[in-house]
Amino acid sequence: VTYTVVELPLLSDVQVVGNKTVPDLELLGIIGLRAGDPVDRFLIDRAIQEIKRRYEQEGYFVADASVDEALLNESGILIFRIREGPKVKIRSVRFEGNTVYKDNELKSKIRSSAAFLFFKKGTLSREQLDADAASIRSFYHDTGYLDARVARRIDLSPDQQDAIVTFIIEEAPRYLVSGIRVEGNLVYSTAQILEMIDLKVGDVFSRSGADRSRQALIELYGKLGHIETRVTVDSVFHEDQPLVEVVVMIVEGESYRTGIVTIRGNTKTKDNVVLRQLRGMKPGRTMDRAGIETTERRLRNSPLFSDAKVTILDPEEEQDPQRQLERDVLVEVAEGNTGSIGFGAGISSDAGIVGAIDVVQRNFDIADLPESWGELFTGKAFTGAGQYMAIAIQPGNEVSNYSMTFREPYIFETDYFFEVRGFFFQRTRQDYDEERFGGSMRVGQRFGDVWSGSIKLRFENIDIDDIEPDARVDVFRVAGTNTLRSTGITRARDTTDSNLFPTRGSRLTMELSRIGGLGGDFDYNEVSASFHKFWPIEEDFFGRVTVLSLRVQGGYLFGGSTPTFERNYAGGHRSFRGFDYRGVGPRGIIAGGPKAGTRGDDPVGGDWMFLVGVEYNFPIYQEILRGVFFTDTGTVQEDVGFDDYRVSVGAGIRLKVPFLGQAPFAFDFAVPIVKEDDDETRLFSFDVALPF
Repeated sequence: VTYTVVELPLLSDVQVVGNKTVPDLELLGIIGLRAGDPVDRFLIDRAIQEIKRRYEQEGYFVADASVDEALLNESGILIFRIREGPKVKIRSVRFEGNTVYKDNELKSKIRSSAAFLFFKKGTLSREQLDADAASIRSFYHDTGYLDARVARRIDLSPDQQDAIVTFIIEEAPRYLVSGIRVEGNLVYSTAQILEMIDLKVGDVFSRSGADRSRQALIELYGKLGHIETRVTVDSVFHEDQPLVEVVVMIVEGESYRTGIVTIRGNTKTKDNVVLRQLRGMKPGRTMDRAGIETTERRLRNSPLFSDAKVTILDPEEEQDPQRQLERDVLVEVAEGNTGSIGFGAGISSDAGIVGAIDVVQRNFDIADLPESWGELFTGKAFTGAGQYMAIAIQPGNEVSNYSMTFREPYIFETDYFFEVRGFFFQRTRQDYDEERFGGSMRVGQRFGDVWSGSIKLRFENIDIDDIEPDARVDVFRVAGTNTLRSTGITRARDTTDSNLFPTRGSRLTMELSRIGGLGGDFDYNEVSASFHKFWPIEEDFFGRVTVLSLRVQGGYLFGGSTPTFERNYAGGHRSFRGFDYRGVGPRGIIAGGPKAGTRGDDPVGGDWMFLVGVEYNFPIYQEILRGVFFTDTGTVQEDVGFDDYRVSVGAGIRLKVPFLGQAPFAFDFAVPIVKEDDDETRLFSFDVALPF
């Protein structure tokens, strides 16, 4: 045996030249070759392709990279010469061969789009175009056109700065379901199986329908503990016509109960706090396969944990025969940072400048008393029970707020919750000063994971002083100290996917209150409701979602005389953009001065309020900058009605800086297009919060 060894020359240096858009260090990292490495042609060719791919991500579709071969052979210096070329933008997206679906329908299935001002960049990417072609093909397959084919063509302009993208479609015949055959089912009858699956005889056959049918059956069996059920949905094609016979094969497996649940990773949080989030995996009960995903989602969405994983463990070889039909569960969690002390400041067009010191513990334990000062200051005390405790100290030039809140989300590990809050509030208004001191207590119950109901008791003392002589008559009626006591019931429903930035789902809150039921200076009723709905419109190449939202809010005070400080108001950044803070609604009668007895400019609120707003929220730059278009409509009146209905339209931006907190800075411009003569308008409104 003879071994012939050919030594590869070594690189003496690696350089890049001609690049302006992508820095040297980034390109060298992509190349992955260094001085001293062997001259490997495979690695060099791969580096060229990676450079091209990186430039394509920036929109340089015709960028090219080459190697100085002469210099490499002579001295071992590897130089990548880059020709960036112009930045190519998509100017038009077209379709050829489509007769079943219109162009607009197909455009909704792809992410590539033509450039439009600063809203859409029109970036040209081969990778994305291939994904778009696959998406169109999948759409056709999902609607029965199983033989449909899709290709794409790119036509560059002479200056190579613009491109026309054309998707070429061959539609082919549409396939229908000729029959459905079910095999292997014992737990459920064939009729029950056919009722659950998505495909029906005579329907259009689709791959996604077959996948949905398979998943529906797995979940159906999973509810009875058959967590190892295997389902296959095969298709048998007819030779002479576009028909498909669907064959459903089921291997049911055993039905399992939940055995021992083990929790790991919770160094501070008590086990019961994790166990209360389990769904479909209660020890001793039949398992629900869908509970794995639900439990993981609930734990990850909890403010206590940054990650969670649920694993169904395989049975042990020497497991007790009485536990043969039990499967143990391992729940692994990663605890998040639940405690914080924040120092910051905020400024808004509605509330002026506000300073803030916030102490929050989302994993509080009121019974975990410290055994030493060290435990107290190191955060080892008062933690672990999943309770919520917050102290807010927020002084401001117009508004000051001081509060303490405690919440127990699961009283004695039941579905009942409890919250108590105390506060002190001051606000300097246009013609008087308002000061509130009091608290509230709420007890409620969750009905599943969506609905909840609660009863609330509210106690407040409201002091109205420093009243200007020309203030409204309604203000003088409540001068001095006022006592307010109320009871109320609330019903709420929440199906949103996020508390901070929802992209789908809805929130509904309905409340009925009786003011004066426990005494006090006022006696009347209040009914209010709010509804917020979110729709995901599209998701771009980077996973950023464009969201359309609808907001409806209403309130009505009736059955007695209502004080001006409790009436409904509208106007301002968080209420009705295009109008000043409390700039919408009835105006009061001047009490004194030269204009006594006449109607003034200051608002006194109304017993009836109805607001409707629509907002279109879209990404502009990375995760940092988003834009909004919106319209706000509604009215505030003394009586129920829509006589004085207002409408405003506007646009704005949302700026999110990661190291400055989760909430984005909001800047909006709005113009009223329907208003009343007495309304106070405002073109620009904003809300900025800065942590120190």
